[in-house]
Amino acid sequence: MKPYRRKLSGEDAETGTILITKGRWKAFPPPMDEFAIRVVRRPCATRIVAEDCVRVPPPDQHMHLEAGHFRHLMDFSKGAIVEIEIRDDGVSSIRNG
Repeated sequence: MKPYRRKLSGEDAETGTILITKGRWKAFPPPMDEFAIRVVRRPCATRIVAEDCVRVPPPDQHMHLEAGHFRHLMDFSKGAIVEIEIRDDGVSSIRNG
């Protein structure tokens, strides 16, 4: 599957998470399932977290990849581009794009 690319928002950079857009949810493991992702050739454990949102009706969920524990290994500033490749063989990766 095509890698997921995202330009980090100020909220992403501040919280250490990466918003996953609704159209790409199915490419990622289910929320709260831990999985391995390579960051600069280092394996790190992470997961997707679902957050309920009621700011704009109707209520829905936002999905975020937890990156706070490895963001220091890459450019995680507002406006930086990240590329996430989720693979079925267990060798998922994230890098700056």
